[in-house]
Parts: sequence; C-alpha cells; structure tokens
Amino acid sequence: MQTQAILFEAAQRVALATIEIPEPEPGEVLVRAAYTCISPGTELRCLSGRQPGSPDYPYIPGYALTGTVEAAGPGTKLEIGTPVLCSGTQRASVARCWGGHTGLAVLPAANAFVLPEGISLMQASIAPMAAIAYHGLRVARPMLRERVAALGLGLIGQMAARLYRLAGTQIVAADRSPNRVRIAQEAGVEAIVVHSSLEEAFQPHFPEGADLIVDSTGVPGVIPQAVALAKSLPWDDTPVPPARYLVQGSYPADFAIPYQETFVKELTFQIPRNYQPGDLRAVLDLIRTGKLNVDNLIGSPQDPAQAQEIYASLQDPHAERLTAVFAWNAH
Repeated sequence: MQTQAILFEAAQRVALATIEIPEPEPGEVLVRAAYTCISPGTELRCLSGRQPGSPDYPYIPGYALTGTVEAAGPGTKLEIGTPVLCSGTQRASVARCWGGHTGLAVLPAANAFVLPEGISLMQASIAPMAAIAYHGLRVARPMLRERVAALGLGLIGQMAARLYRLAGTQIVAADRSPNRVRIAQEAGVEAIVVHSSLEEAFQPHFPEGADLIVDSTGVPGVIPQAVALAKSLPWDDTPVPPARYLVQGSYPADFAIPYQETFVKELTFQIPRNYQPGDLRAVLDLIRTGKLNVDNLIGSPQDPAQAQEIYASLQDPHAERLTAVFAWNAH
C-alpha cells in the first residue's frame, strides 16, 4: 500500500515522497501514524552524512512515531485502534535509518509500545528522547542536593535538566544560546548563558566544583573545559567520592579525554546507551502527570511537506526551534 514518508535524498536534501509499505505478516501490525518527532542530534548527523552505519541515500530517518494500530497479521493480539509508540516501519520500498517519519508503519507487534491512558499522541511522540535522558540519569544515580552542571540545552539537554531538577539535585544548566537558556528557565530550571569559559560561568554557582557533569553537547572541544568543572579531591584521609562525568551527548567518532586533570580528580566517565522499556514507561508517566513539561519543546505540529525548511531551521543553534513534531493522520 502507498503512503508518504520523509526521505533524506542526499546530504542536506530532504523531500516528502510516496513509498510502498507491505501488508502486515503473521505477528506484525500496521500502524497509522499520527505524529513523528525529530531527534535533532541524530537526524541532523544523518542528513549531513556523518551517521555511522547509516544506509545509502535515499532513506527514511527518525525513530519516534505515535499512532494507532490499523491492521494486524495472523497471531497478533494487539487490537485495532490501540494507541502505540514505535521507532518506525521495519519494511518499506526504500531504505530506512530507523524509518520513523512515515504515514504508515509495519512492524512486529512486540515492537509496538502500547501507550497508557491519559497521554496525547502528540506528547508521547517526544518520549523516546526523554527516555534517553532518563536512562542517563539512572546510570549517573544522582543523590539529593548533589551539584550538577548540565552542559548543552538542545532537546536531550533540556530533558536532562528537567529530570535532574525533579530528582532533587542542585542543578545549574548552561548553553551559549540565550534562547535555549530561556526555554529551560521557563520550565523552572536554573540556567545560565555562557559568554566565555565554562569555569568562569559556573564559579559563582559551584565554587567547590560539581559532583556530576552532564554533557549533552556532543561537542568534543567542550570536554577539556567541562572536566575543569569537576570538584577536586583532598589529599588527606577525608572520604570524598570523586565526581562523575556523564556523556549524555552522542558522537559520530572517538573523542579525547584530558588525562592529567581527569587523573588528579579521579573523575569517572559514564557513557549511557539509548534507553530501555522501563525508561519509556517512567517518562510517559511523568509527562502524563504533568511533572515533566514538554509542551514548550514540542510547539505546534508541522506539515511533513515543510520538512526541508524544518530541518534547515534546526541547524541554527540559536534559533527558536529545538525539535519539530510532524502531524500525519492526526484527527
């Protein structure tokens, strides 16, 4: 059957095209998309041709789709009309890099995450990105009142800052973009604009250094400055746990760690993976109950026909937009 999908046709070239999606086979479901959400860091890297393991152009990007089950193959227990979240179609007439931005998706029923009652399909479309930040929080295991320096207020950084605030830490978030700082402040996060060095920006807030650095920038050049924010350890017998450095941002290649300062501070680097189903359940509950505000991140739903312009706007780190949600078959 035919549907429309967003395709990355070449580096920096986006189009809305008609593709073919097959009928669901045994154990599969066909999902009619309502909304799909852009994961800017990953998708812009795909669009620039720097994503490791991506297929040859053209392909369908994205990994955050919400919709309802429209058809099911034999042996499938999910009922027609069930609201679900998935990463996208697993079969199509074109290549996929997860295959999220499409009007129809066919996939194993086991890969369709049934959404809880009380959450809108539009809000739920951002949950995979929130779950990535939540998984990082679980890896870092912050303690109440720990001093957390959160670096980078793109989409994942915004989510992380809000989650560490909910966890009861003393969090201060930072970015060079006044607009991104303002968006974090609107969500109740203490956030600052970095005008010169990170150390100078954070010194008034954490004069003794941070217990935890959450780096969501994905910029290797930030790491030496960020390491300097970590608290120092005494040389006597005072039992003080060393600081941790959580690499929340993703990188297309290796990055270097400044050994000497890391060594002196006994800094521990933690590198979380994507997310687990429990992370998704947790953030969906936080969004549903209003504890995690995502509305000022989502904005208004966008027409998939405007995809080229939307992706172009996301490449400006000082622009108003942090992500975009495309409306497909929403009612």
